[in-house]
Order: sequence, then structure tokens, then C-alpha cells
Amino acid sequence: MNTDAFEARYNSLLSASLDPVMILDNETVVAVGGSVDWCQPEHLLGASLSSLLADDLLERFRSALVELSQGEEWIELEYQLRPEHLPVLREKGLSEACWFQGRLVMTEQGEVVWSARDITAQKHLERKVSHQSQRDPLTGAYNRRAMIPVLEVSVAQALRYDGAASVLLIDIDGFSKFNEQHGWDAGDQVLQQTVSTLHQLKRTSDFLARYADDQLVMVLPETNHEQGVLAAERVRTAIAELELPHATGNLSWTVSIGVASAVRLDDSAVSLMKRAREHLIIAQHSGRNRVEGEAL
Repeated sequence: MNTDAFEARYNSLLSASLDPVMILDNETVVAVGGSVDWCQPEHLLGASLSSLLADDLLERFRSALVELSQGEEWIELEYQLRPEHLPVLREKGLSEACWFQGRLVMTEQGEVVWSARDITAQKHLERKVSHQSQRDPLTGAYNRRAMIPVLEVSVAQALRYDGAASVLLIDIDGFSKFNEQHGWDAGDQVLQQTVSTLHQLKRTSDFLARYADDQLVMVLPETNHEQGVLAAERVRTAIAELELPHATGNLSWTVSIGVASAVRLDDSAVSLMKRAREHLIIAQHSGRNRVEGEAL
């Protein structure tokens, strides 16, 4: 095959690609293919990687190029192109952040073929699934699975830096009986309104999760036990003042709360939850609508 015919096939392959493809020679774009607006020959031919990419992404690509020069057959990179970080590509049509799965291959002539597959939709789906897997579908609060590692980190940081962390285990009093008397829809509304109220009370750094059917947990970083008990009292008071419109008349409900704080060198998420549960049981057996905490 003569050189002209090879060149024609080469350019046809680049033109046929739906995803971005670039050929690099010493970090300079010498050929371009793909149907994406910002990846067109008139935009990119002759451009250098340093003029196209932000510093952090440029460093990743340069490391990959070094690996290729040392004999690696190909390198895969997953990266995000954000228009606010890439002024040149933004000017050429990169209008929104996009995720790509890129592959770099070095030819016998030392040029590098950089192909990229758009995985933005996949990333959005993964994020949605991850979000759903960590959220309670009824209330929108995080679930138990998401809460445990947050509590573990809060306790570890409190012990390491001689700080504080507390946890509130909040139980809706008589929730099963409430459902039986007023119906599951009313019970669902009670949960939703309780969570909404807790969101209004919590600080940005606090973490709220639905721990069980009728139990919620608030993780309070950098909060000592006295502060944790005060926070629990604010929660108890706010919930006791709520009313839910119902066919039989406005409904009200209360909560009992157990409070535990990281105060021992061997404390952990497990030990804090165990003590919070013990204190919750005391609150329930003492008449409910109460807060119970550590005897410090």
C-alpha cells in the first residue's frame, strides 16, 4: 500500500470515530478525529497538551506518556474535563463537565494515539445509584449503611485530636401503636415531618440518618456530652410541638433520646451506639419523651 492510500485510510478512521481521538507527537496534536464539537482539526491541530489541559490533568497525562515510553503497551485513564478549568476547550465548544475513559497507545513511530469514550451518562447513573443506596427512600435521610462510617470517622478524630463527638439515638415513642391507630400513611408523614424538623435543627457538620423503622441517629462531630444532651433536648422539645393534620383531629407525637459521647480511649462507633441504645432504653422505661445520657 502506498503512502497516500495509507494516509487516506488513516484519516478516514479518524473521521469515522464518534468519540474524540487525537494523535500526539511530543505532546503536540498532529491529527484529530471525532464528532464532538470541541474536538475538531481546525480547533486543535498544532495545540500542545500544556495549552489544553489544567495542571493536574496535564501531570497525569505526562506520567502516562512516560510509562508508554518505557514499554507499556497501553494506558487507560479516567478523567473529567470541566470547561471552567479548560479555557481553550471551552472556547471550542466544551460547554459542560464530561467524564471520559481514555486510552493511550504508542505507535512504532513514537506518536501517541489518544482515544476517549464519553462515560458521563454512566457516571451520572453510578452517582444516582450510589445516592439511592445510601438514602432512605421515604424520608430522604441517609441510611444506617451510610451512617456507620461517618460515626467511625467522627469518633476516631475525637480521640486522636483530644476532641469530642456525640451521637443521639432518637426513637419515635409508640410508633407501632401510632400506625395501628391512625394508619401507615399517617405514620409515614410522622417520619417525614420528624426528619424535616431534624434537618432544620442540625448544623452543617452534623449527620442525620434513619437507623431503623422508628429510630433516627444524629452524629454530632466536635460536640461534648453536655452539648450533646442540650442538642437532644432541643430535638425533643421541637418534636413535641409538632402537629399533623388528620381526619380524626391533629396528631402529635414525642421522641425519646439516648445520648452517648466519645470519652474513653477504647471508644468506637459500636461502643457509642451500644451506650446510646442503653440510655434510650432508660428514657423509654422512665416514661418516654425524655433524654438520657452518660453519668459523667
